[in-house]
Amino acid sequence: MTQDEAEPAEDGRAPATGGESAGESAPTRERVRSTTPAMRWALLGVLAIVLVGIGVTVWLMASGGAPGSTGSAGSPGTAQATTAGPAPGATPTAGSEVLPPTAVPDATLPPVAAPSSAPPTPLIAPPYPESATADFSLVPGFPEQVMGPAPASDILQSAIATEGNVMQVTLVGRTDASPDDVRAHYTELWSGLGLTNAGTTSDGSLSFTGPLESLTVSTTVGGTGTRYTVFGIFRAS
Repeated sequence: MTQDEAEPAEDGRAPATGGESAGESAPTRERVRSTTPAMRWALLGVLAIVLVGIGVTVWLMASGGAPGSTGSAGSPGTAQATTAGPAPGATPTAGSEVLPPTAVPDATLPPVAAPSSAPPTPLIAPPYPESATADFSLVPGFPEQVMGPAPASDILQSAIATEGNVMQVTLVGRTDASPDDVRAHYTELWSGLGLTNAGTTSDGSLSFTGPLESLTVSTTVGGTGTRYTVFGIFRAS
């Protein structure tokens, strides 16, 4: 046996031939050839899954249905937008309904009368008499038609005080009539002149007023009968 001839291996296996590489055995090559198609199918499956995922993502983004988007109602993280009203002075858009302005209601109430420009007429027109006093009689210029003495009475004193366009008149008298009769007489007189009854005070004084006048009568009862005092203020304007 020559040196060129290979000696059998000690473990009984045939020595490697020239067609086999030193680092690769026959079982290894068989394992590589048997698993290569499976790996190819696995790679194709993974690629298909990736493509499907990309397609779904693109479709969701195109349709606005991606999670967290603000365009879909009820999606997590969405906020319902409040529709704002038209801005003041905005021009109506085409197709929008423009309501007509509110119609002014017809005037159903009667027109208010314009205030009279004419000044009130004084009950006693000027010129007023000069200031004066008199006992047991009426002073000259006394306005007897407005505040003359009550019937069946005695004049105790009369007076007129004039200052500018204002005149004050006083009359003091006595009568056997009751205080109610005295008040009734002046109530009838002043009501007939168009004056307004202002009522009776706690002391029994009776007052009447007009636009430019104020009249009062008061009474007291004594041993000589009913004593009454009539006081008036008259203005020219």
